[in-house]
Amino acid sequence: ARDRFISTYSTPVDISGVSSAPIVAAGQAHSCAIDDGQVKCWGTNGSGELGLGDAARRGAAVGEMGDNLPALSLGTGRTATALAIGNAHTCALLDNGSVKCWGWNDVGQLGLGDTANRGDATGEMGDNLPAVSLGTGRTATAITAGYRHSCALLDNGTVKCWGGNSNGGTLGLGDSVNRGDNPGEMGENLPAVDLGTGRTVISLSAGGFFNCAVLDNDAV
Repeated sequence: ARDRFISTYSTPVDISGVSSAPIVAAGQAHSCAIDDGQVKCWGTNGSGELGLGDAARRGAAVGEMGDNLPALSLGTGRTATALAIGNAHTCALLDNGSVKCWGWNDVGQLGLGDTANRGDATGEMGDNLPAVSLGTGRTATAITAGYRHSCALLDNGTVKCWGGNSNGGTLGLGDSVNRGDNPGEMGENLPAVDLGTGRTVISLSAGGFFNCAVLDNDAV
């Protein structure tokens, strides 16, 4: 059973414009790459996780990759610097420190105050896709994503997480209440994770239903 999780691919995938992509990320059944700030995604797309305005998968048939695979729109003048992929949702850290997420949104993993998928219909991406509200004046420096949740490391060294929270306190907020699936739960109303008095975070990583952080004192 373990072998099913081992990848042995050796042939590069032809992704025009990102053929030497410095940043790649993979989820359960879709992948994305960044080069020069543009993002291209391929794989399954039932919830719009490819961000192309439909629910059609890409990469399973001849002629779908290369120049035929569109780059997705993140908004006027915006480029991506990092990616985080969950089960069927995708988040990008943008050049201005904002975060945008699209795809599956059943428990608020997109952080937009509802449970509507984004990216699976026309008019949902680009300038029409809101950035996640992280709090007044706050920007993100890193992002990560689990099965149905997302987290951001903020510019002040704190961490905020949103989405599914029913599997043992995934969001680290001392309860099992989802965040980001209803209005008024994000921004100033979303608490930072309490990691100890005076502690800040250096790096952050999510598993399926948990998260780990390296702190400024080298503790984990």
